[in-house]
Amino acid sequence: MTTRFDGLFGPYLSLRLSAFDNMKLVVAVLFDAGESYQCVEAKMQSLACHDEMTTGYFVCWDHVWLFCGLTHSYSASISLLTDIERIEKASVKSISVPVMSMQQVEFMCVESAHFDHC
Repeated sequence: MTTRFDGLFGPYLSLRLSAFDNMKLVVAVLFDAGESYQCVEAKMQSLACHDEMTTGYFVCWDHVWLFCGLTHSYSASISLLTDIERIEKASVKSISVPVMSMQQVEFMCVESAHFDHC
């Protein structure tokens, strides 16, 4: 799975976008590749404090969870979530994410890079 993940998302792993923009990017890449997916918002245990819960955006794809960032994050990266036990299953709710074309993804990435350096 890591090879497929790196193959599809390798060009985007160094980007730091908002969590929702990361989810839009993941959806566009998976849609373009003809893959099935489900977008969700869910609570998960914080890495810093296991008693604390944080809310994040995830994409379920081919029996793995892609973490797009915390819901309030404006600078996050896409990663594979390997410890899905941290997710509170009762809090998982499906969300609708618009599908962008790959050209729109390029514009979004360029726009983000431009504003990061201004």
